[in-house]
Amino acid sequence: MKANIDSKYKIDILMWAGILVASFLLIGIFMVFTTTSPLELIKKILSAILIMFLPGYVIVKLYLDQLKLTDNPALDRFILSFALSIVTVQSLAFLVSYFAVHELELDQEIRISVENQVPLIIVFLVIAVAVGLKFFQDKVTALWQQMSSWASQKIGESGPMILLILVTFLTLAVLFGLVRLILFIVMRLSGLPA
Repeated sequence: MKANIDSKYKIDILMWAGILVASFLLIGIFMVFTTTSPLELIKKILSAILIMFLPGYVIVKLYLDQLKLTDNPALDRFILSFALSIVTVQSLAFLVSYFAVHELELDQEIRISVENQVPLIIVFLVIAVAVGLKFFQDKVTALWQQMSSWASQKIGESGPMILLILVTFLTLAVLFGLVRLILFIVMRLSGLPA
């Protein structure tokens, strides 16, 4: 039983051990060369792991768990997790910031006051969407196949391509709604009129 558990979780244990060692090294280095308290350093490192690693790690565990790029799967998983977190969280954070300035025309003071809550809401939403899509993956795949065959029958051989274009526009509309939802939640949490 022990060998089975070790082989199943070995990559994750190695990766998290590496993150833990790197975190302790960073805390030690910063404690020597700065006057920042250790609790403040731990808070910053934990928030960095939460925002810049955890969403990508959830996506990798759900969808890319068997992917092997190099001889070091723990490093592969770490790099993929970091990259996917940057792509998802930072892209959505940019869109939220862009819409806050150009769509809602919020003042800079308001944007600064809600700035700390936006990444946490985005992290929660990215993880929730990844888990939700994985949970409904079979239903979404079956629905896509039904819609593709229907589009082929009604429109012809270009039907699936037209369907893909329509779904892309629908996805962009949902993304716009998601960005608006994030701004609405942040403004409500801050007590500002939405």
